[in-house]
Amino acid sequence: MPEKSRLGILLFNLGGPESQEEVLPFLENLFSDPDIMDLPPLVKTFLPRFLARRRAPKSRSYYAAIGGGSPLRQITDSQAALLEEALSRSFEEMTVKVVVAMRYAHPRLSAALKSLEEFAPERLILLPLYPQRSTTTTRSSFREFAEMVKNHPTLATLPLYVVPAWPAFPPYIQALSETVLKAVERLPDTHNPVDILFSAHGIPEKRIRQGDPYQADTETTVRLVGNWLTKNLPHRALRFHLSYQSRVGPLKWLGPETKETIATLADSHKTVNLVLVPVSFVSDHQETLYEMDITYRDLAKECRILHFERAPALNVQTSFIDALRHLVEESLADGCFDCARCRCDCGVCPKETIGTA
Repeated sequence: MPEKSRLGILLFNLGGPESQEEVLPFLENLFSDPDIMDLPPLVKTFLPRFLARRRAPKSRSYYAAIGGGSPLRQITDSQAALLEEALSRSFEEMTVKVVVAMRYAHPRLSAALKSLEEFAPERLILLPLYPQRSTTTTRSSFREFAEMVKNHPTLATLPLYVVPAWPAFPPYIQALSETVLKAVERLPDTHNPVDILFSAHGIPEKRIRQGDPYQADTETTVRLVGNWLTKNLPHRALRFHLSYQSRVGPLKWLGPETKETIATLADSHKTVNLVLVPVSFVSDHQETLYEMDITYRDLAKECRILHFERAPALNVQTSFIDALRHLVEESLADGCFDCARCRCDCGVCPKETIGTA
């Protein structure tokens, strides 16, 4: 019986502190990333640590409110295990290994590359868990990979398949739409319109002016999910909105801000039914469990919005794992999924250092 070929998949995510002690190192890693903080050379050696120390007490209080730490690693590990199982069933002729690489927390990329090196794959797929492209997420993870893979010659020469993002991928759109549908169906009021507010993680407007595709990708996802819901809920009056959350620092960020939008909806739309959708987050973490479930829920109550539901994160939803499986399958079939073999001009792939199959 011939030996099975080996396929390695590198699953990228940002990560999060799992304990109070990990909050400061997490923030230091975050603020040290040049794709997040574009700092002058004179201050980039000390300013990230200063900012992290200043931010840490408030961040610790957020994580304390959701159990002491982020569940992101546990959820991502589960997603990786389920994806590996699904692909092993699809590719019986292959041995598949899915490895997680967090950008700012454990397990870091160095550990992931070491694990892959021990597995000795014959092909490697880069699969970020960021549905919408951005220099602050996708490019940051790809840049780190391009720099670190040079220290692993057996991996650096492999046929490489890159999935840059998937904002319009039909299986993802359906999976996300299903979470919103569940939230709408939980609303007790079936007579008044439903305001569906997609809340995405914000980034500075400066990034968009420099060509970051994140806003356009996010609007694409929102439009397609809106179309799906309109078709599948023909008897409900639905109103769709997009806002941005998690603003930090003095720069002007993408707007409108989610908390301002909730207040506006309550005032001008006389909103009764509000469904909040974590559109750029595929897993629960501080932004969903604290900002959405606590802060925005309390705000909706203060604004006298009678019925508030938060659409569940995709987490380990079966249809989402299937969407990831389809992404891998199409990547292998096409050579590089929807990326013109990484010769696109989206600004997230460091084309000079990442090759393709």
